[in-house]
Amino acid sequence: MVLCVRGSRRQWPQVLAFALVIAGLVMFFVNGEAVVNGAAVECDGSPMRPGQWCMSTSGGGATSYDEEKRNEARGKLVGYAGAGVFTLGIVVFIGNGIARRKNR
Repeated sequence: MVLCVRGSRRQWPQVLAFALVIAGLVMFFVNGEAVVNGAAVECDGSPMRPGQWCMSTSGGGATSYDEEKRNEARGKLVGYAGAGVFTLGIVVFIGNGIARRKNR
């Protein structure tokens, strides 16, 4: 059984665009430090060099320079993906607005 409310088909692109924009912003800002940092590898805000270990104060153990570098690269990738998801949401929102104007 499908329940179809009059006008609900027209609103799904807006809901999708809003969800994409919010998800993209969250992905970007949660990983924003990795995006802005560039190639720097840090441990609690202090720069690391190869061969150093980062000791976590929250009980997570120690991580090597290489592990921190991989984590930074992963965070950077997710941050850039968030920017792409945000951009896609804006494109869907604008495209929906253009389609609505043409249908009037």
